[in-house]
Amino acid sequence: MMRQDPLKQWLHQEVGSETLPKLTPLIVIGVCRELALIAAFGAFAAIAQQWVIDSQPASLSLLMALCAALSVSWLCQGVDMRLSNASRFRQLTALEARLSAQFAARQHALVRTRPVYHWQVVWQKHLPALVNWRTDYCVQQYIAIIVPLIVLTVITYLNYFIGLMLLITLPVVPLFMVIVGKGAASLQKREFTALTRLGNIFTDRLMALPLLSTLGAHQRQQQHMEQASQALNTRTMKVVSVAFLSTTVLDFFSTLTVALIAVFIGFSLLGELQVGPEISFFSGLWILLSAPLLLSQLKKLGQFYHQKAQAATASEALTGLLNEPPAAPGTIRTFTGFYARNFTLDAPSLRAFELSVAPGDWIQVSGASGAGKTALLESLAGFRQASHTLGCYCVTLSQQPVFLPGTLRENLCLGARYTQEQLNSVLQDVEMLCDIYALPDGLDTKMGDQPGLSGGQLQRLALARLLLREADVWLLDEPTAHLPVSQHKALCELIHRCCSHKTVIWVSHKPLEQTWFSTHWEVADHQVKQHRGDSA
Repeated sequence: MMRQDPLKQWLHQEVGSETLPKLTPLIVIGVCRELALIAAFGAFAAIAQQWVIDSQPASLSLLMALCAALSVSWLCQGVDMRLSNASRFRQLTALEARLSAQFAARQHALVRTRPVYHWQVVWQKHLPALVNWRTDYCVQQYIAIIVPLIVLTVITYLNYFIGLMLLITLPVVPLFMVIVGKGAASLQKREFTALTRLGNIFTDRLMALPLLSTLGAHQRQQQHMEQASQALNTRTMKVVSVAFLSTTVLDFFSTLTVALIAVFIGFSLLGELQVGPEISFFSGLWILLSAPLLLSQLKKLGQFYHQKAQAATASEALTGLLNEPPAAPGTIRTFTGFYARNFTLDAPSLRAFELSVAPGDWIQVSGASGAGKTALLESLAGFRQASHTLGCYCVTLSQQPVFLPGTLRENLCLGARYTQEQLNSVLQDVEMLCDIYALPDGLDTKMGDQPGLSGGQLQRLALARLLLREADVWLLDEPTAHLPVSQHKALCELIHRCCSHKTVIWVSHKPLEQTWFSTHWEVADHQVKQHRGDSA
């Protein structure tokens, strides 16, 4: 029984085995294709025996058998390509849907946790890497076990001595494949890291072009980019070199094995060597034609071995992003309170002897920049691994809420269905109804890169988006950080009015009305201290 691959365990835990299509049809088709080739080789060897040794024309039955076997192999090849493409599409669609669901469930707060290039790599490289690994490498793993066993059985039946030689020498090929493949995997992981860093540097400098122009720093940054690019080129060439070495090693041992078998069969047919059972022209030719199949499947597995390294890198970037997203508000229990003793968060390190939240509490969170206030909110919402979570549906309003390049309606709904009356109601609540309908297309106005709305208006739209979710708990992460004082006061008053009946945990460096809050959490020196007040 094969040992469970940690990568497969991770994928099943993150996505679930029922979500992804089964690989059994691909394995069966692949094995049938090779079986048809073995049968075709046998028919061809029998035809050659009649032509060369018996000096007779090939029998019609053998010719029909050869044509049928080749036709089956060709059909299996076509079916395999069709099933593989369909399986890739279904898997990629399922993974993209899971990732999109996570973004929607977290109100797209995930976007700001990583550079833009990181998400481009996740979408364009990591998801396809998982699909390729599962469709090619995982399928080939089974084919590389089943087909060699069948070929070895046929060869042993024809000549047990050659079968014994192959059985002894065969483990050398996968041994070297694993040794070289592990080296390539290590280099490839570093190459992926360097590529991500270079992409982050490029996008960061691209966004800072006006500042670089003002400071006259073009030359220095260009040199920095050239050095980083050269370092990436060096790492890439090392990966390519090791990949070529892997292919060369596999080809060398495969060629050597087939050559030794050919020499043994040749000397046996000439009568110069008699070891083991007698070899006929038919059996010798069938063995020579079938022996490469024994090694070709292992070589093919070696060619796909780099996909496992790519998938392992992808799994690190996608951990926690492909599992089942939080359920909709109507399917989760109402918030009845939260109490945590010895709360712990490892990354970043945060500890609290006691934290408690009662329904309707307003909690102010204070602390220096970088103390871990945002991480505390994310852990309570379940976005980070911590000892305790609120255990209910939460909504988050951050400093810079994310808006997609769709319409205003799509950004408000985020895939959910709301009536026009509901949308108008929340827009009226956040005092944006007139502003929205003053736009040329109203709610159908495209956001784009420049939506034509101020920072305060965008925050009000984000507030309307959260009101539509009807969550019991609101997590506010400095929603007015980038607004002037007048807009800060106006938006804070609006939030207080809209969320007066909600449970609110509010992080802010700017002054807030203290009479709003019943509790104060102070984050300092990796500790969260709770102070209860008397006023609500």
